[in-house]
This record gives sequence, structure tokens and C-alpha cells, in this order.
Amino acid sequence: MLTPNHVVTTARAVLVAGALTAAVLMLGPWPGLEQVFGLSDKAAHALCFGGLVAISFLAFPRMRRNDLALAAVLLGASVEVAQLFTSDRSASIADLMADTVGVAVILLASHIETLRALARQRGAATFVEIAAQDRRRGARRLAPVIQAVFPPAAEAVEAERPASFASRAARRFPRRA
Repeated sequence: MLTPNHVVTTARAVLVAGALTAAVLMLGPWPGLEQVFGLSDKAAHALCFGGLVAISFLAFPRMRRNDLALAAVLLGASVEVAQLFTSDRSASIADLMADTVGVAVILLASHIETLRALARQRGAATFVEIAAQDRRRGARRLAPVIQAVFPPAAEAVEAERPASFASRAARRFPRRA
């Protein structure tokens, strides 16, 4: 029976195979191989790194997408630096920009679903209100200088005090009538 863990494991294997294949093709003695498939050099770079970052989103579901995208761009930069040390390749800022464009397209497309979910669930709220309700960010405390100028309200001071487990649970899960 297929489970999400099977998809993650398969995506990791595909990612390793794809990254190794890309590295061999970008560093090997076959310049111009992308023309066999009817692609320009820049289109091949964008497709390669866009595909790698898309697979990495599946392979590492608990990692932040921005971190995975940054890792892909750094991989592209390291390939360009490695091409400086090959005899039949040359490093190119344009290739790095094509890598970045491929990663950016996939990253922005992945954020579209997040925006769609926000529009469905909290369409009338502003982004500031949504960020204030985000439990992952935790309670933000003001700097001592700002607290001295703008003292917090009595309710905010009361809310900052640690409560017992029972009182926190009662607030979070009120009794049904």
C-alpha cells in the first residue's frame, strides 16, 4: 500500500540521481549536449534546477521551501565555480542566473497554494492580522526601551503570565453546551 513515506523515499532517490546526473552533465566533457533535446544552454539550466528544487520539496517535507531553494542556488553557484577548473567548460554568471530563474519559478509556484489556502480560510483578514494569529511565531515581546515608552496594557500583562496546564487547556478547548 502506497504511503506518503514511500513518496518521500522515492523523491529522495530521484533527487540524488538527478543531482548526480546534472553534475556529470554540467562538468563532463560534453558541452552542447542540451542541443540534442532542442534546448538552449540557459533553458537547460533553468529546467534542471527547477526540477531539482521541485523534487527536493517532495523529498524533504519538513524543511522550509526557502531554505531548499537557497540550497539549490548555492549548488548552481558551486557548479559554476567547479567549471572554472575544467578544461572544456567555462563559468558563466548567465548560467547562474538561469539556475536562479528556474528555482524562483518553482518557489513562487509553490507559494501560490499557500496564498490560495489563506484566501479560502481568512480571505477578509489582512496579512498583519494573519501573522499575529500564527502560532508558529510565538508571542513577540517588545524591547525594554519600547516597553518603557509604551507600557503594555493590563490584559497583555495578564496574558503573558504562565498559566497552569488546566487553565490553558480550558481556554483552548472550552466546554460544549
